[in-house]
Amino acid sequence: MKWTKVLLLSFLFFLAVFPQSFLRDLWEPDEPRFALVAREMIQTGDFVMPHRNNKPYPDKPPLFFWAIALSSLATGGVNTSAAMLPSAMAGAFLVFLVFCLARRLTEDDDTALLSALILATSFKIFWQASHAQIDMLLALLTTVAMYGYTRLEAGGGKRNVVLAWAAMAFATLAKGPVGFILPVGAMLVYRRWSGRRRYRELFAIAGVGVFLGIVGCWLVLLIVQGLRSGQSAYLENILFKQTVVRFAKSWHHYQPVYYFFKVILYDFFPWSPFLVSLIILKFKKMEFSDTEKFLFSWVLFILLFFSIPMGKRGLYILPLYPAAAILVAGFFRNRPEGKWFSLPVKIVALFYGLLGVVFMAKGSLSFPGISSVSLLWPGLACIGAAFWVFFKRGHPIVPMVAAQLMLFLTAGYWVMPVLNQNNSAKPFVRKNMTFLDAGSKIAIAQYRSAHVFYGDRNLVEFPGISESDNIVTFVSYLEKTPDSFGILSRNWATRLKEMGIPVDILNERRVGNKKLCFIRILK
Repeated sequence: MKWTKVLLLSFLFFLAVFPQSFLRDLWEPDEPRFALVAREMIQTGDFVMPHRNNKPYPDKPPLFFWAIALSSLATGGVNTSAAMLPSAMAGAFLVFLVFCLARRLTEDDDTALLSALILATSFKIFWQASHAQIDMLLALLTTVAMYGYTRLEAGGGKRNVVLAWAAMAFATLAKGPVGFILPVGAMLVYRRWSGRRRYRELFAIAGVGVFLGIVGCWLVLLIVQGLRSGQSAYLENILFKQTVVRFAKSWHHYQPVYYFFKVILYDFFPWSPFLVSLIILKFKKMEFSDTEKFLFSWVLFILLFFSIPMGKRGLYILPLYPAAAILVAGFFRNRPEGKWFSLPVKIVALFYGLLGVVFMAKGSLSFPGISSVSLLWPGLACIGAAFWVFFKRGHPIVPMVAAQLMLFLTAGYWVMPVLNQNNSAKPFVRKNMTFLDAGSKIAIAQYRSAHVFYGDRNLVEFPGISESDNIVTFVSYLEKTPDSFGILSRNWATRLKEMGIPVDILNERRVGNKKLCFIRILK
């Protein structure tokens, strides 16, 4: 019966996230870029060295792009659905896998089912499964690796090490060295903590050989192709700059060292207060079961590892949430008396109540000039959940899950289409196309993949972290190139006019947090 329930839960999770792909476009910066790389793979037949806008793309290995290309066979081409399908499927499989993992660790079906439910209703899991980004696939593969190691700890044979290293190989092909650093690091911490010092078991020759075989096949093909095509700079970039240099000296997304300790509070909501309470209680008493040592090693290693570099994004720590879900499920099943459990319940109830009041007071979500969505029903759901948790002595899981479900449905099927009108570059790009002749050229002062993906021709890009990095070259190109147009921010279009450069703004639209202009410099 529990297997039927978790399969149904995984399927419902998929239904909650994937159909959103029919309601919105791909949003900058990551989603259209990844879709563009996959589309160029199919167009060129080059599945070894990723490209974007006809230039090598060294930022990421190819697995996620392969997945989008494969999905396009079922969706009629590389579109929003093809780009989102790998993440949605990875999320659904992850929910099921957490059930299997928790069942093996706790030997209790109820705790296992609760673990899967907690994971499926945490905010960041829902968000990432409904976006075309790599991290949900990475979280699935690293969890498969930890599942293999779990079977090894329970007395399993070498085939479980092979499973773990095979999963880490594909995780490495998804997002680089973190694919094996995270599981191996967590296991080394666990073995040290639990007093099991036989580390060699984790590095069985058969497992490492499978890893080297899978990753090595791609690397050999990549190196051969790179040397033949004279792309040695690309090889240095993807093999060194995007791994060692990016970790040691990040060049964007700067955040303080405590950033992830803050992020986990809202990304793992509504379960984060219970996780914090459990951590404080356990480390105060310093009493841990072997399973708790395993799960805490998993959570803390990932949290601390990603806290070291200056560049941080909330999605980086996604692979720790499966372990966090199992910990919280055990906390619910063995809830202690007193404040350690009651206080998180009250915090969650208070949050739902306040959120419901804010929704009811605001009335709707809207942006200037576009449609709005009513916040009545999610507001009522949050207020109802708060009353239930505060005044009913039953299990708080039911109202919390109900409120989360209403929030997810509202976010996915009502709010997302509204946000799409503000975040999508597609309408802006399609209108720009109406100004072009067959020989027209378009220059853009930054990497903006959506303009390539949704346009009917490639753009001339002047890459940089900001437009100020190459604005002189950008303007010079427009002045010297006949029948040329440009795309840049409203601020820079105004500044060019103030500098005496005759700029004609043909189209203007807000895309995300930036107002973009399609311009022509008058000769």
